[in-house]
Amino acid sequence: MRFPPFEAPSHYPEEMQFTDVCWPNRDSDSNLSLGDEKGWFIHRSVCDEKPENATEVLPISGDYDTKTLLSSREGWALSPHPLHSFARKWIPYGVIILILAIFLHVLEPVLLRWGLMSEAWAGSIHLGLLDYPILFVMASPFIIIPLFIRVVANVEDVRRQHRFKNNPPSSPNIEIQSADASGPIIFSFSMPQRLQGREVSGSVRVGLLPPHRDALMAALVVGEMGRPPVGLSTPLPKGWMPVADDGSGIGETTPMVVGKGPARLFQEPMRIQESCEPQVIKSDGVIELDTPLGPWPGSEYGPFVNVNWELILEFTGQNNRPLYWIERLEVKSTSDIPTIDTLVAHTGRLETV
Repeated sequence: MRFPPFEAPSHYPEEMQFTDVCWPNRDSDSNLSLGDEKGWFIHRSVCDEKPENATEVLPISGDYDTKTLLSSREGWALSPHPLHSFARKWIPYGVIILILAIFLHVLEPVLLRWGLMSEAWAGSIHLGLLDYPILFVMASPFIIIPLFIRVVANVEDVRRQHRFKNNPPSSPNIEIQSADASGPIIFSFSMPQRLQGREVSGSVRVGLLPPHRDALMAALVVGEMGRPPVGLSTPLPKGWMPVADDGSGIGETTPMVVGKGPARLFQEPMRIQESCEPQVIKSDGVIELDTPLGPWPGSEYGPFVNVNWELILEFTGQNNRPLYWIERLEVKSTSDIPTIDTLVAHTGRLETV
């Protein structure tokens, strides 16, 4: 397998390490063929004997509680403030302007001699005890403003999380009648009284949760203190790393979250996921939703393979940001060998939700 790290778009899959592993504790008796070996992929073959060139892995996962991981992906979820996405789109332009200012500052004497730069753009400005080039001072707002916007958005998100935790709406009562990977997902639900009048959209999402960190390290690193592969951090003290974190996105998650486990009100996107088109639904009667194109395997959780299915209910109002209810689904597989030609990786950043 080759699983994408937190910031998958910034990595080239073919340059990242992968290996053949064998583990005796079977999580499923089915073969898998998800993705191509030139990109992100998970290929599994069930065999009775250990292959000659495979590394035998005995995952520990002593501190890794699958139930805790799954509980963080259930319940209410808020939508991040739109300013997060706006600020992130602005940052690349600020970096380009700063690089251009550095380039012009280096060529400043030549440009002045040739008459291509005005004296007003050259020289320095005295601020405090230091002198700063004028070009750097002019470029600095394009770097500082996105950071200020991000701070404002984080403050508003933290305040919104506290307000929601102090007075959450009642949970929708969902009854799943049929859940097969080939679809449709058939269910019914009751609308929370507090959210009456909001439009409700439903969709089904399936994706891959990160493998257990100890399983990845055992498969890709020789020795307990070996150098982690590309995309993974060095070991952190016990308790510093969230239960659901594989060590590929430490300190990068935004916006700021309050609480952990089921108390987390922002949900990180799965790095490999597919969703069907949202469909407007009503709380009265039986509802059928199509499943994403596949065939995807059914629900499965283990040290390397974690296939997670979710039912997403989106509550939208005229003057309110969207509110989501995530219901985890136990989906049955309908294919002997689920096969998907290409796995598309997404960033794990919360503002992309």
